[in-house]
Amino acid sequence: MLKQSSIAFVVGLLAVTAAPSSGRSESNVFVCTLQRSGSEFKGSCDVPCQVNALAVDFDGVTPRFTCNEPPRRVTASLRKAEKGDNWIGDMQVSQPEDPTLFETVNNPSGGAGVAKIPFGWFPLQSARLDGDTLALTISVEKQLPPTKDDIRIINRSIELLADLKTWNKNDDRTCPPNPQRWSMFCALMQATEEVSGSVHYRQPALQAVREVLNEVGGNRVSKHRLMDYNNHPDTTLEEIHNLLRTAQGRLEERFR
Repeated sequence: MLKQSSIAFVVGLLAVTAAPSSGRSESNVFVCTLQRSGSEFKGSCDVPCQVNALAVDFDGVTPRFTCNEPPRRVTASLRKAEKGDNWIGDMQVSQPEDPTLFETVNNPSGGAGVAKIPFGWFPLQSARLDGDTLALTISVEKQLPPTKDDIRIINRSIELLADLKTWNKNDDRTCPPNPQRWSMFCALMQATEEVSGSVHYRQPALQAVREVLNEVGGNRVSKHRLMDYNNHPDTTLEEIHNLLRTAQGRLEERFR
C-alpha cells in the first residue's frame, strides 16, 4: 500500500490542478509516468524538443527557435523528501556532467506546485495516481518567473566577486567549500545556498544570467555558458559585473 504521505501528496496536487486549455499543444507539456518501486516512483519522462534544447525562458520559447524532433524520453525517479511535503529524485540529462536533480514542491496555500527539473523550473500542472502509477504533467510554455530572492542571489554573487583577488578565472563547475576565489558560476551557487538554503542548477537567478549571456556572449560561450564566459581570455571582471547587474536589473523590472 502507498504511504499516507504519498497519498496526501497526490491528493493535494489534484486539488489545485487546473484543466489544460483546449488550445494547448502537446509540445507545451512535459509528461512523466512513474511506477511505484518500494519507497520510490521510477519511470520515464518525455521531454519536448524546445525544453531539451534549453530554448524556453521566462517569456516563452526563444524567438526564431524551431525544432521538429519528437520528445526525448529520459529516465526519472521521485521519493518523499525527509522534511516537508516535497518530493525529490533524479532525472536523466543531456550532458553526463549536468546535475540531475528533480524536485516537486507542493504549494501549502493551495496554488499550483512547482516542478524543478534539470531543464528549468516550470508549473506542475497535474499529478494523477492510478494504482501504483504516478503520472505528472508539467506545463513548459515558459519558465516560472523569478522571485525577489533571485534578485538578492545575484546581488550577493556580485559581492563575492568583489575584486580580482576573489575571482577564479579557471572555472571547472566544481565548487569546493570555503574557497579563496570564486568563479561566476560558483559565486551564484554559493549565493543561492545563502539566500534560499539550497542549491538548484536551474535556479531562476542563474537562468536570468544565462538569458543575458544568450544575447552578449557571442563566441565566448558554447557548451556551458557561465563557465565559458567566465574563463574566456577576453572576459574581464568588469564585464562579469556588468553581466550580473544587467540580469539583476531585468529581474527588478519585473517587480515594478
